[in-house]
Amino acid sequence: MTVETPPQMKSYKVALVHNIMAPYRVPLFAGLAQHPALDLHVFYCSRTVKLRKWDILGERSYAYKVLPGITLEYKTLEYHVNPSIVSQIVSGKYDVVIIGGSGEFTMQAAFLISKALKLPVILWAETFEGGQPSLAKFVGPLTRYIIRNVDALIVPGSRSRDFHIKRGAASEKVFIAPNIVNNDAFFAKSSAFKQQGAHLKNDLHLDSHTIVLFVGQLVQRKGVGSLLRAFTRLKSERESSTLVVIGDGELKSELMQLVSNESMTNIIFTGWISEEEKVMYYAIADVFVLPTLQDLCPLVINEAMACGLPVVSTTAAGCAPDMIFNWENGFIVEPGNVDALYEAMLRIVRDNELRQQMGRKSYEILTTRFSLDNAVNGFLDAIRFACDSASSQ
Repeated sequence: MTVETPPQMKSYKVALVHNIMAPYRVPLFAGLAQHPALDLHVFYCSRTVKLRKWDILGERSYAYKVLPGITLEYKTLEYHVNPSIVSQIVSGKYDVVIIGGSGEFTMQAAFLISKALKLPVILWAETFEGGQPSLAKFVGPLTRYIIRNVDALIVPGSRSRDFHIKRGAASEKVFIAPNIVNNDAFFAKSSAFKQQGAHLKNDLHLDSHTIVLFVGQLVQRKGVGSLLRAFTRLKSERESSTLVVIGDGELKSELMQLVSNESMTNIIFTGWISEEEKVMYYAIADVFVLPTLQDLCPLVINEAMACGLPVVSTTAAGCAPDMIFNWENGFIVEPGNVDALYEAMLRIVRDNELRQQMGRKSYEILTTRFSLDNAVNGFLDAIRFACDSASSQ
């Protein structure tokens, strides 16, 4: 990341409250911590939750603390209760507090104590119209109060921006900081694997096969059942096609049973795999498909685009309008529409030139609009606005 440092740059001590230690947030938090204007301190509500299978490593690129507390979990819902966030904010002498959401006790407590101390507080949220979690209906009034009374909001894209303005946020208070992955790392690793592409496909017994790839949790909202049916239609026309399903979850056995009961073929369930193996599959895939029924900003789309893949997803993915452009780098279809999903995949896999053009466009869009610099600058703009506004009151 390139950062221009003007003389006598004002610095800010920032408390950022986040739900869990998600590896995909490391590039952003490290980038924020490295900026000369920011002294970042991250407070996690929990190390992880039951549904998440990933490696949680001690991170040295930014300062963080896992707060004591409890996490209530029911199916895909999580609710964090960490009363000690109050004492952390009181004693920390922060210039600004960023809360990663508004629907949980810990975020609400951080908001209230910040207001009591007259500290600028920023809401960092991904929600968009139609993408609210089930818990939202119970905490809606308080969420709307927070949206209207924070000093700034940070959102990942246009749909989330429009949603929060509709819910009462002043438009000048809303700043876009796109969700990002380490674009350079994914590109470099996938490029190295692509050089071994023929050898890797041979090892997997996928020589000359067109590979459709899914990466994500095997839960209801990911819509994998629609993908299985759409792929079966695709394979009836293109025999040398294989669907690789990467991930684990409560529906894995049910989905595998569906494949068996309906005699679906050329479908591989890998289960949970390492990050290195995942990038290998991105490198040898021909198209990435996320048939989601409900998602905020799934970063697997960023990962696939960083690896130069065309992308097919649905209108239920909050980031889709900002990342996927029909006939340019992929297609957006209606969730649950098997026919549309099949047709989108077919258009891509049957036209090698179009597929390559789309892959290049994916990478171009990602590196231009979804870079670490863009994300850090979005946060910094919101922090400066919130602090300047508070000091002028």
